[in-house]
Amino acid sequence: MPESFWNPPPNPAPIKSEVFSTLQVPPDTSFFVRLDGRRFQAVSEKLKAEKPFDKKFAKCLVKSGRAMYREEFSPSLIYVASDEVNVLFAYGAPFSRRVEKINSVLAGTVSSAFSLNALKLFGKPLTVAFDSRIIIIPEEKSVEYLTWRQLDAWRNHNNAYAYWLLRKLGHKPKDAGKTLKGLKTQELHELLFRHGVNLNKTSSWQRRGVLLHRQPYQKQLETRTVTRWQVVENWNLPVFSSREGMTLVQQVIEWAKPHKNTEE
Repeated sequence: MPESFWNPPPNPAPIKSEVFSTLQVPPDTSFFVRLDGRRFQAVSEKLKAEKPFDKKFAKCLVKSGRAMYREEFSPSLIYVASDEVNVLFAYGAPFSRRVEKINSVLAGTVSSAFSLNALKLFGKPLTVAFDSRIIIIPEEKSVEYLTWRQLDAWRNHNNAYAYWLLRKLGHKPKDAGKTLKGLKTQELHELLFRHGVNLNKTSSWQRRGVLLHRQPYQKQLETRTVTRWQVVENWNLPVFSSREGMTLVQQVIEWAKPHKNTEE
């Protein structure tokens, strides 16, 4: 080998090509990290998940969200719907708010957690990937963001039921897609209702998603009562834009304030 291979020059010049490594979310700014599953229709086919919705598949997503708490990223709340995991950081944030670090590590955590839980619940090994993006949202606008994602979940819910109804009726995938293109929500409801499906009566988690957050509870010790914290899953959500939904989100964010001690 050339001598220079074994004896590199002292103090080599630093490489400046990591041009985004110092990019940060502004201080004291709340934000969501939205993690989207890549090609999840193909993933559901590999797992032979029930159509249009499979609760085991939803549990894989929810358990992937729980990994955010287990890894101590300390999110304020997590909203899971369709193939998304939406993570709110209303106060503190991991990795000194470094955008590259947040996106890469959270996407990796959710991807690996989903794969492990898919193996456990479906008995099938597979590689899963999530992309990640940061959406800066003022804390007081959190309900608006969650309402937007919940409405998207509702539309996906309606389209999924209509698509798989047509498939069961013998339509090929492309034909089913063409038939549904441009149909309004009311038309989808009428189509399904004619075949015995009432979209307002499906499981709440299919229509509105699942919310994860920390919640306090009281524990009695020998000499005193103390407050402990646990991660809970709400599979029966209200509409976020309703009074009940807004109150729920505000309470959850209040619980997440940094002055509270979190013990699980």
